[in-house]
Amino acid sequence: MPPRRRCVGCGRIAPKLELLRIAVIRDGEGRHGRAMCDRTGTMPGRGAYLCRGEQPELPAAECLERAQRRDAIARALRSAVTLDPKLVESVSR
Repeated sequence: MPPRRRCVGCGRIAPKLELLRIAVIRDGEGRHGRAMCDRTGTMPGRGAYLCRGEQPELPAAECLERAQRRDAIARALRSAVTLDPKLVESVSR
């Protein structure tokens, strides 16, 4: 059975390949970082997962919105983060 992960937006449990991984890029020495899509799944560190949207390289808009409202991405990554502006813009269109 393939590995399964939980979407931090809607809570759906699905095979890892059906979800999009979000990872943190640190900007310097602080604990604060920027959350970005990890399309290859190879970035180091913890990951948060969101359901894939209509375009497979982007998360589902409703899952991203729910995760933002609940601050679920930062909680899953165990770090203070800001979402990559490109990610938010591309989903909100």
